[in-house]
Amino acid sequence: MRHSRKLDDTPCMRQLSDKESLVIHADLEPDDLNCLIVIRKFCQSFAPNGSGAWIDGFVTAEDTWGEKDGVRIAHRLMHVLQAMRSSRSSVFSFSSPTCPVCSQILTEHERRLITAIRSARQGRPERAGLQLLMLCEGNPTEDVMEQLKRLATVFSERDDSAPSERARPVAF
Repeated sequence: MRHSRKLDDTPCMRQLSDKESLVIHADLEPDDLNCLIVIRKFCQSFAPNGSGAWIDGFVTAEDTWGEKDGVRIAHRLMHVLQAMRSSRSSVFSFSSPTCPVCSQILTEHERRLITAIRSARQGRPERAGLQLLMLCEGNPTEDVMEQLKRLATVFSERDDSAPSERARPVAF
């Protein structure tokens, strides 16, 4: 199920801010990019009128990493997001996955979260911790780090015969 960007046809006029970059310039690996897409869909479900977007996040994860691993990765990503949201004081800034303009913009918060996920997958907890410290605004990060470790375990155990490195999505 695809979600429409807006109810009207008004073109998006969003511009890059100083702390944002284009996704194509972020040097994301396929797993990073696909985590970003799933995270955005989950975040969209927290926004007004986005209640069903989390379902599309799970579908995207299954399409990307296969039925077994996709569900496990999406589940762990949701736990990472929930732990991060509980630790932060302010709103997590994310780009809409359904807007053709916004989906190409990587926010500072998204960049920090994806860097933390990549660092955890690479066995670099100190780098992940630094990103989490900034992302969680100096608040406790132990629960987020624990969730990142669990996510990294799923990535390390996944079935390599399942589809895992699909081409960059058309949205980017």
